[in-house]
Parts: sequence; C-alpha cells; structure tokens
Amino acid sequence: MGFLEALSISKVFGGVAALDHVDLSIKEGEILGLIGPNGAGKTTFFNVLTGLYKPDKGEILFCDQRIDGLAPHEISSLGIARTFQNIRLFTHMTAMENVMVGRHCRTQSEFFRTIFITPSFRAQEQAIQKSARELLHDVGLLDRGNALAKNLPYGEQRRLEIARALALEPKLLLLDEPTAGMNPSESEDLMRLIERIQKRGISILLIEHQMRVVMNLCHRVIVLDYGAKIADATPAEVQKNPAVIEAYLGTSAHA
Repeated sequence: MGFLEALSISKVFGGVAALDHVDLSIKEGEILGLIGPNGAGKTTFFNVLTGLYKPDKGEILFCDQRIDGLAPHEISSLGIARTFQNIRLFTHMTAMENVMVGRHCRTQSEFFRTIFITPSFRAQEQAIQKSARELLHDVGLLDRGNALAKNLPYGEQRRLEIARALALEPKLLLLDEPTAGMNPSESEDLMRLIERIQKRGISILLIEHQMRVVMNLCHRVIVLDYGAKIADATPAEVQKNPAVIEAYLGTSAHA
C-alpha cells in the first residue's frame, strides 16, 4: 500500500462530476505531478485531500489511517500541508511572523504559560524563532525576515508560502501551481527548492501548468480530464500518450 492512497474519489457539484472515481497513490519521497486542463478537477482533489471538501464517494488513507471526513486542522496535524493557487499569506505580518504562525500549530503552549510568560514558554518561543529563521534560510529569504509579506516580490511570496507550509513539519507537501506567474529564472530556482525539499524525505504532490517544470521535476505524472483520470505514468510516457496530447499537452509537451 502507498504512503497515501485515494480510492475511487468522487465529488459532484450541482450535478456535475468534478471528480469521477479518481484513484491516486503517492509513494514516500516521490514527487508526483497532477496535471490537466482548467476545470479538470485538480484543485478540487487538493481540497478533498486536505479536508476542505468531503468526498461524495471513496476513501483516503494516509500512513494507513483513513482521513476523508476529518477536519482540515486534523489532517494538517497528521502531516499534510499545502500551498494555494492564489497566495494566502498574512500580508500585514513580516515574513518571519508568517513562518512562526505555521510553526505555532506544532507547539503545545498552554494558556497559563502564554499569559504569564513562563520559562518554558519563553524557551519554546526561542525555538520557534530559530526554526523560522532556518526555514527562511532554506527558501532563500533569511535577509527578508523583517519585511512585510505584502511588500515582497511575487516570487518571494511564493517561497514564503512554502516556508510556512514546511513549518508544519509535513510528511506530504501539496503545491498548487507554485510557479504560476514566475519568469523562467524564478521557475528554475523554485524547481531546485522543491528538489531540496524532496531530498529531506518529504513527499510532494504538485499541480503545475508549466510542462517544462512537470517533465523535469516529477517522478510520475497523473492526468485528469473532466474529473476522470486518463493517465498515470512517467513523464516520458505521458508525453507520448495520445489521450493526454488530445486533452491537454498538444505540441507544447515537446517545448
């Protein structure tokens, strides 16, 4: 059994099947691409996986535990973190504070210790700050720690959102179009960051429209079309799949 197993997942909105009996598995340490045309069901699948939507049919197992039906914070606590297609930072907080917020979700501060600033609370806060600095360093933003999130360039905001997700200490990281809006140089830098994250033992599920990114980064690719899975193969095999070419890739697959 895989690290994560989604079995026959279906989700219907207003009589339209956004997901139609989708099977998906992720192995430990794998970078799995999830691609397809706009409206294919990719973000809906992310929302089902993270508890924002409950599937109408099917089940999801993560580390041998069934998670469909759990609340988002419960799924997060088990080790699944995500970024969003539209960046969702705390714009009036600094970069450091954004990462610390993510890290606080992993702490066990009690109300009494928080109010009266006990030695254990102070030690925990220092540990959170240290961890946040390390994560900012990992994503190349250590020198931007005191900058307000809203003042960071778009590419840096993307990396900050990844740092905040990593603060949750995930086993599985979901990235929803992480290179959207980036120039080629920024995309290349982000690809290298994703590879470094994977080498730390974190599995990655990646929604991405840039085929160059998908084909050079992912170990395996799943393709959705109208909510149904039409391919599950290596990048090279997906490039040659007639159904995929017709549905999505076209000649751009060879760009």
